[in-house]
Amino acid sequence: MKKILILLISILTLVQTNAQIDQKAKNILDQVSEKTRKYNSITSDFDFIMENTEVDLKESNKGNLVLQNDKFALKVSGIELISNGIDQWTYIEDANEVSISEANFDEEGMINPATIFTIYEEGFDYSFLGEANENGKQIYKIDLQPTEVKDFTRIIINIDKNKLQICTATMFGTDGNKYTIAIKNMETSKTYPESFFTFDAKKHPGVTVIDMR
Repeated sequence: MKKILILLISILTLVQTNAQIDQKAKNILDQVSEKTRKYNSITSDFDFIMENTEVDLKESNKGNLVLQNDKFALKVSGIELISNGIDQWTYIEDANEVSISEANFDEEGMINPATIFTIYEEGFDYSFLGEANENGKQIYKIDLQPTEVKDFTRIIINIDKNKLQICTATMFGTDGNKYTIAIKNMETSKTYPESFFTFDAKKHPGVTVIDMR
């Protein structure tokens, strides 16, 4: 889940930094960020792919993310992560179990996807790798490299040149795995009710609730 959240941040927001900056990359990311901030919300289906060629591993899972202000709902691999900005629910489908905690990702060392419009990630160099044509799309390729020790060595993001939306992000882990999120679609005009960002136990009969607040 942590890998997914890191990549989603890379896909949906500008990573701002005090490290070395490639001006071409910064100009592109500034445009993406400016456009993203104007969205009412973000609703996206994506594929999450984990690969390791050394052990002949390739796993693919479908996911969905909804973001609105400081609220979010993420579904992938039988896990749902929901937050209304105050409380956070983590539901595991196989166990029919939900854990409730305060919406504080700092304690878990994770990244909160609801902060995509305001997050300022320091500790990255980034550079413009060039343009390419992939699957009929003209894309910009940008490389992000952490200047501090992390559990990944780089993130490469592909940006649709015409839409100024990031379509894929690939993170190279220190564990030898490569993690990719590929955005399949993105809707930006919907408005969701507050109830969408709370866990509804009535929809999960017999669910075990673990309240850790």
